[in-house]
Formats: sequence, C-alpha cells, structure tokens
Amino acid sequence: MSKMHLSTVDAFKHIHTQDCVTLDDEQLKRLQRVLNSILDDIVSVCEDNQIRYTLGGGSALGAVRHHGFIPWDDDIDLNMPREDYNRFIPAFRERFGGKYWIHTPQETRNYDLLLSRIRLKGTSVCTREDFENTESGAFVDLFVIENTFDNAFLRTIHGIGCNGLGFLVSCRKFYRDRKPLMTLAGDTGDRHLQGVFRFKIALGFLIAWIPIESWLHAGDRWNALCRNSNSRYVAVPTGRKHFWGEMYRREDICEGTDVLYDGKMRKCPANIELYLTRLYGDYMKLPAPEDIEKHVFFAPFDLGGETADRRQK
Repeated sequence: MSKMHLSTVDAFKHIHTQDCVTLDDEQLKRLQRVLNSILDDIVSVCEDNQIRYTLGGGSALGAVRHHGFIPWDDDIDLNMPREDYNRFIPAFRERFGGKYWIHTPQETRNYDLLLSRIRLKGTSVCTREDFENTESGAFVDLFVIENTFDNAFLRTIHGIGCNGLGFLVSCRKFYRDRKPLMTLAGDTGDRHLQGVFRFKIALGFLIAWIPIESWLHAGDRWNALCRNSNSRYVAVPTGRKHFWGEMYRREDICEGTDVLYDGKMRKCPANIELYLTRLYGDYMKLPAPEDIEKHVFFAPFDLGGETADRRQK
C-alpha cells in the first residue's frame, strides 16, 4: 500500500472544479495590484515602527526570480518574528483598523487558522478557509517566525507539539467544514485525496467535543512557547513545510535584505538562497504547467465592482 500523505496544503493549490472561480488574466492582474496596495500599508507600519518583516514563500521566490509577483501568483506571504508580530498587530489596527479586517488565531472567531491575515474591507476573495467567515476580503498572509529552544531535547518537544497541534486544528476544521470539503474532493475524482479528506474528518470527529477555538488557542500558545528572542534557531511552524522543514538559524531569516519587488524595495530573508532552496529546491527553474500552484477561490469574487460567478466556463 502506498503511503498516505496527510498534508493537504499543496493539494488545495491544485484543485480546480466547476465550483471554483477561475481568474482570467485581467482579474489576476487586478488582484495583484490590490494585494500590492495592502502590502504598501503593511510595510508603512513596519517601517514607521522599526518592525521586521520579510517576504515569504512564493512572494520571496517572485522577488528573486521575477522581481515581483510570479506571473500566475494570487497571494502575498510575509514572515515576521514573534516579538515584532506582537507589536505589529496593535500598531496596524490603530492606523488601519477602519480599512482592514485583521484576523488572528487568538482574537478572530470563525477564522480558525494558525496564521494571521490582513483582509481588505469592501472586497471578497473567498477561499476554502472561509466557509464560516463573513469577512473574506482580499488578503495578505502573515506567518510568525517562532523562537525555538537551543536545547535539542526541548526543541524536539516543541516541534512535535507544533506539528501535532497544527494537524489537530486542521482535522477539527475539516470535520466542521466536512460537507463542502467532501463535495470539493468528490468533484476532483481523486480517490487518494478523498481518502485523505475522510481520514482527517474522522479524526476531527473524535476531537469535536473540544471547540475548534480551544484547539486554535492551544496551538498558537504552543507555537509561541519559547520566549528566548536570542535563541540560535527559529522556525515557521505554520509554513508550508512546518516546523522542521522551516527551521533556520536566526540570522538567516529574521534579518532582511532589500530586493526589488514590483518596482519597490522590499525585505527578503538575509540568506535568501538557503530559504528558497529549502522550500523549492531548484527555485530558478520554472514549474511545468501542471505543477503551477494557485489558490482555490469561490464566489463571490469581488475586488470592488467586479464579481465573478461561482460557475465559470
């Protein structure tokens, strides 16, 4: 029997069914402009308050390989050390609370992600995380760079807890959203994916006696367990490769270097080559068309006066 891969992060970036919104070139470019405007506001708060941030994931890859968005990319990812993140959220809310919804694991109900999102009011960009969320504006994802322990044993315990609680949060959310998720998996015709969905829903059922918010709060607190802001190592447990796949020396990822991104200088991880190689391997090689990653969006898709129907041909 082949090994069942339980991570669904990559799978959700390749699902395309009749219930998904497919962006045409004009819509994609407009979404990218909206996301860049959100990034402008985020960076302005960071620069005014000496808050560290770096482009993360595909955004860092786009900065290096394309000097801006990857042509088909539809989101922006940022990484931020925990101590900077704790200052950023109140500072951003004070300046831009009227313009954006600010979703965080500890404060936002019916959101239920261990990462944070800055979402533009007056827009609608619905993803598979938004079945219970009415504040589904265009968003920038914010991943926290967590301190982790210098002691190898404590670091191992920290990593096990981060990955374990992250998986349980995912399973609990799968159970809550089981009907639309199984419909989505069924439309793909992918039996392996359907099996993974059923497995996570079953585990979610077993822990459903504990509210999803409790799992979320426990996961966020555990991620932030190490309070040593001078530790040798840090990790991004909510990132695409989770705790051990995204563990770095502090100086490699917490500090930034200027890179041109869509005509403006933005911060990327200081050791950008290490960062991108760990995430993507040969990161300068363009992917095959079938390997291109895109988010799954649902109707209503609206960037202010422009709406895409749920069913497009």
